Amino acid sequence: MEADWYAYRGFSPQTVRRARAWYLRFIPTPGALLDVGCGRGEFLAAAAQAGHQVLGLDHERAMLAEAGELPVVEADALDFLQSTPDHYDAITAFHVVEHLAVREASALIRLAADRLTPGGRLIVATPNPGSFPMMAHEFWRDPTHRRPYDVELIEFLMVGAGLVTESAGVNPQSARGLPVDLDDLELDESLPRADAPVGPEPRASRWVAGQLERSSYGQGLERAIHAATDGLQHTREELARVAGVVRKFLEVAHEPCEIYVVARRP
Repeated sequence: MEADWYAYRGFSPQTVRRARAWYLRFIPTPGALLDVGCGRGEFLAAAAQAGHQVLGLDHERAMLAEAGELPVVEADALDFLQSTPDHYDAITAFHVVEHLAVREASALIRLAADRLTPGGRLIVATPNPGSFPMMAHEFWRDPTHRRPYDVELIEFLMVGAGLVTESAGVNPQSARGLPVDLDDLELDESLPRADAPVGPEPRASRWVAGQLERSSYGQGLERAIHAATDGLQHTREELARVAGVVRKFLEVAHEPCEIYVVARRP
């Protein structure tokens, strides 16, 4: 069903590869790498290009059919990890645990930890439950999702498997699902301000200004202009304050849509 869902939603392989490739920073030394739930092979391709000896694992034949010439195995993750004699310098599981109940996710992490070489790293990434659009609708669109996992729960499962957390947080390369561009909330500083310097006035303008300045009408007009200028400046400052509040709210409510935990086998 997952392959049908990917096809229905039209997920871009380029977008997925860019988000996955960000994790290569946590395994800078090329080595044996197993990608659990490799799907169409977006991360496998990026890791192979970086020099890793890769192997992909997925239980959906239709997804693996799109992996091209990349080395992949069609198998259940738990069965494969229980039966393989091989060990890996890195094991990744991107968007896998949310398809599993906690007991199954714990078993997956424990088995993956056992298949790591000393110093090897396990990377688990999953949809971010702190992202409003993700939890409001995006997560539950996928018919194969079982439950969300947050960073603390994943860390708890990794510590229980004997691993040591090295890094955790949000993937900045994952989408935010923002309703607006945050840059649109910035005030246009190119617009002239009330206190902006002006060029030299023509002689006729200076004469008219002098006549007005000495008249009661001119003095009243000057007071009105100053009052209007102060009001506009106050309005600008209030708009900047409101824009800052809105920006902060959007940054908090619309966090990047993917979280991760990187842990090391001692």
